[in-house]
Amino acid sequence: MTLSIRGKLTLWYLAILTIVLIGYGIAIYTYLSTSLLGLIDASLREHVVLLEKQLWAAQRGEEIPEESTGRLVIKPQFVELIDPQGHVTDMAIRSEEYRLDVNIATLERVRQSSTPIIEDETTEDGRPLRVATWRVLDEHGHIDYFIRAGYGIEDIHRTQREVWLLLILSIPVILLLASFGGRLLADKALKPVDELVRAARTIGAKNLSERVTVPNTRDELARLAETFNQMIARLETAFERERRFTEDASHELRTPLAVLRSEIEVALQRDRPAEEYKLVLQRCLEELLRLNKLVDDLLLLARSETGQLRLERAPVNLHALCQEMVDYVHPLAEEHKLQLEMSADRESITVRGDARRLKELMLNLLDNAIKYTPAGGRIRVCVKRQSEMAVVEVADTGCGIPAEDLPHIFDRFYRRRRASDGQTTGFGLGLAICKWIVEAHGGAIAVHSGPGRGTRVTFHLPTLTEE
Repeated sequence: MTLSIRGKLTLWYLAILTIVLIGYGIAIYTYLSTSLLGLIDASLREHVVLLEKQLWAAQRGEEIPEESTGRLVIKPQFVELIDPQGHVTDMAIRSEEYRLDVNIATLERVRQSSTPIIEDETTEDGRPLRVATWRVLDEHGHIDYFIRAGYGIEDIHRTQREVWLLLILSIPVILLLASFGGRLLADKALKPVDELVRAARTIGAKNLSERVTVPNTRDELARLAETFNQMIARLETAFERERRFTEDASHELRTPLAVLRSEIEVALQRDRPAEEYKLVLQRCLEELLRLNKLVDDLLLLARSETGQLRLERAPVNLHALCQEMVDYVHPLAEEHKLQLEMSADRESITVRGDARRLKELMLNLLDNAIKYTPAGGRIRVCVKRQSEMAVVEVADTGCGIPAEDLPHIFDRFYRRRRASDGQTTGFGLGLAICKWIVEAHGGAIAVHSGPGRGTRVTFHLPTLTEE
């Protein structure tokens, strides 16, 4: 059987409380016993020492000392004088009630001791005693008498038993009451968790805008609720992005498929000359190529997000790569009557990266510049070094981008209209791919533009120091 968190918390609480109560009970019992016996021992020790002084003074006719008012709190219940051979020679203070044999071994220990000996003894009828034994010396330093004083500790033993019984009976009662209190505390502490559980069960893909209430406690549970809300917000963003991506991809796929279907249906309506069939096949091939490019771009972005796409990193001469791509699109720029030029620092700039992806990056940027720059415009590519970063700028004198569109320029399927004919071209995935390529190389990309002011795309890449 698996215990709930409430059950575990309650059990842990009871286990710790049990250990504390047992330790506290043992401490009380030990302290009480030690204090009571210590008081008796101190009084007996003080009493036999005082008797020694009084007997010493009486033998020499000196002034007998009075009783001490310090530690002599409890008077002994019997006092005996014992000769060096172990015979009781005198007794006082109800000694008949406490008959006790003389222990020769104790007397021998007293001979060697510098302080009174305290021992537990038992009378013939089984009464427990606390006994102090000391000696009286004569003028030559020999033992003249032994002094033995005792006090019955039946009441102390009874008190110890009562205290022990009280602890044994009270601790289970306290633990029983504490179990209910621990359960209530666990319920109160875990109430916010129950609310989180209920919220988690109600929040689904269709109502990700809902949030759980954050308790105003500023504790771990409040942070848990905040973290849960942040997770739901990220899920909502991811679901929304996936929904838009699915809708946009479906829309983009629908158009070329509709064109293909229309071309084929028209071609099949009647017999046609071979030249017309060839023309239809050429148009279908163009649409298929566009579809293939769209699928490749979507697959590239999907793999990049899941980390399945890895770059082949090697030293790349960035100046030479950019010059190669400028030369590659130069005929296309001339066809659109655009001026394409490139400038670069004299020193070689080398980066570690995937040459194929970097060429794709430059090709996308140059292709966009050609598309959105009217005839007679100019496109400029600049390669330079800034500190430890390589900087590449692709600037055009095209129509520019409105300020409200700039935050979405790197979104998938974002497209702006071409100034020359007001139509949109491409699938709007080029800049999204550019952003991934730059960031995968540890760099950053930015776009600066405005209506009628052209567009400047700048990306930075870490340089590779040549040894």
